[in-house]
Amino acid sequence: MTLAAVLCCAMTTTTTLTSCSIEDNPAPVTDYKPFTYDSEIDNSVRPGDDFYKYALGQWLNSSNPSPSIFQQIQNETTELFKNMLETSNDAVMVTLRSQVDQTLNDDSKNKALLGERLQMLEQVTTADQIYSAFTNLQTLGYSPLFRLIPDAKDGKMCINVICTGGMSTEVLSYIARGQKQQLDSVITAYCSQLSNFGFSQERIAQITEHAIYLENIEMSLYNPYLEMLRRPQEMTFLHRAPSQEDDQKLQAIMKMMGFTDKDFADDTWAVSNNGIMTLMLQFADIVEQPDIDLLRDYMIYNVLAQDLPFVPSIKKNATRNGMLNSALQYNKYYQYRLLTESYGYDNICKQQCQDIMEQMRQNFIRRVNKLDWMGAATKAEACKKAEAMKFYIGYPDQWNDKLTPQPQSDFLLATVTELRQNAVQTISSVRGKSTDECGWDMWAGMAQFTTDNAFYMPSSNSLVILPAWITKPRYNNDLSDATVYAVTTTFGHEFCHGFDADGAKYDENGNYRNWWQPADQAAFEAKQQIMIDLYNQLEVIPGLMADGQNTLGENMADYGGQELALECYKQRLTEQGFKGAQFDEQIKKFFLSYAQVWKEETELYPALLEYYRDHDNHSAAHNRVNGMMRLQDDWYRLYGVKPTDKLYLAPENRVKIW
Repeated sequence: MTLAAVLCCAMTTTTTLTSCSIEDNPAPVTDYKPFTYDSEIDNSVRPGDDFYKYALGQWLNSSNPSPSIFQQIQNETTELFKNMLETSNDAVMVTLRSQVDQTLNDDSKNKALLGERLQMLEQVTTADQIYSAFTNLQTLGYSPLFRLIPDAKDGKMCINVICTGGMSTEVLSYIARGQKQQLDSVITAYCSQLSNFGFSQERIAQITEHAIYLENIEMSLYNPYLEMLRRPQEMTFLHRAPSQEDDQKLQAIMKMMGFTDKDFADDTWAVSNNGIMTLMLQFADIVEQPDIDLLRDYMIYNVLAQDLPFVPSIKKNATRNGMLNSALQYNKYYQYRLLTESYGYDNICKQQCQDIMEQMRQNFIRRVNKLDWMGAATKAEACKKAEAMKFYIGYPDQWNDKLTPQPQSDFLLATVTELRQNAVQTISSVRGKSTDECGWDMWAGMAQFTTDNAFYMPSSNSLVILPAWITKPRYNNDLSDATVYAVTTTFGHEFCHGFDADGAKYDENGNYRNWWQPADQAAFEAKQQIMIDLYNQLEVIPGLMADGQNTLGENMADYGGQELALECYKQRLTEQGFKGAQFDEQIKKFFLSYAQVWKEETELYPALLEYYRDHDNHSAAHNRVNGMMRLQDDWYRLYGVKPTDKLYLAPENRVKIW
């Protein structure tokens, strides 16, 4: 059987890759599939001084560097999505295209509907009217100030702060990066368009001031949701407010958002962190004269910002593709389904990935049972958690047709409103359900599925791997297996988030529970400190040291992911008959491929590296590679790393965790 046939076996069986018998795999002694990643090696750099520059030096030093895999995927996904918008025969897409074309010729109905909504808000003068208007906007699918997110553990509804829903990627990036000047400029530009709806310059100035005020409050509390879920200090769900008075205020707000008395009685609501609770209480406090103007004006801006892309006679840079994209972005589950179909199910290596994940699970359990620093009771808990972890890979086995929107409106903005409302219904449909009951339906409310990503959710002990991560060009079975298994380090990375400094505080059911014996906890924390110290020795840019404490969780996940992927690859090579020098040559390819996984454009811009050092809990790409190499005994042996090399660590200092 050829190696291609072996890979086919791996993709079609439900057991692990190691289940294919050796008899079915005649042992090749060469890796006949292409390996191109040695073309970027810079032999002027010693691997032991800077493995990242050694592996990628030709790219880093190029005056016109080729796009990284990240950039390639972004470009290809953008093109794929654009093509889907233009050619899909899906009934909703056909309707949207027709209505966009109508809008480009005559957007008067869209403009009239937007004007009607703005004037409805402009008439608000009392607290009761504010609550009623806010409820109206929630019902129409807007997200003024807050939005509901299903808690991945048991379907409870979580209040999550979010900037204006439906805003552009540019605006979201300003909020995520804390770029106040750019954000304020965009808000001002949006509000200036209110002159087209009869607002005076004086009123526009007031609305702009109020919108900037509240959007800046949100910016100060912004935290990417998936990262927040990985940090227990930021996600301890507050099922009750600090005082009875505060609790009553919060319940009033949540009733505006569509909560019922039953929700409160069943305790099926939550606030995701203290910062969001602070904002909600502030919101409640200012629903009184004279601050009622603040909330009314913010909602005016919110509606304008979301609906203006569908009024091309005002938003002059509106395009056909842009309107289609904006219309679809509100309904993530449906968008994800269309995009997955565009990838083509045969191109998404779902079963192969599932097999490797199961192999990693069993390898992890075996490794835990062999640890010399952990006692039997803690080992049993760790293994129980590993066994219970749920994998959501690629796409659901069965799409939920009940979540497919069926808009009935005859013009664009009304149809977009229906898509928003359908998205709200999708989120509401999982209320009170466990992850096991609703699975992929739940993820629809909390993740951007059009990205090249994977993530772990501690509150449900679940791991999600999205299609872009397991299709070409990233996951490419046409290349050497070394490149495929290097990509799987990211799968192991997410798996090991369940056992990093934060994830290890959750049990197999996603409960925040200490399952560690005291002596084992102390040993675990000692190993974390070693990891912190090792990364504090690395530079982000010359003269600026890395922050090992801030990046600890991600570094621990990188370590575990590489350990698990490398072990799986070694098992694969042994299965194929590789031995001795030929075996070693494949491991060297794996390390070069690992550097390629973290080939990122940010490495070309020192200012960005400096910015992310202070605003991101991931290490810089070069440190994700160099930091890991320092811990791999094979790397020292295969690349002849010496004590005089900059990255050298004595064997006793190479921290071993899992």
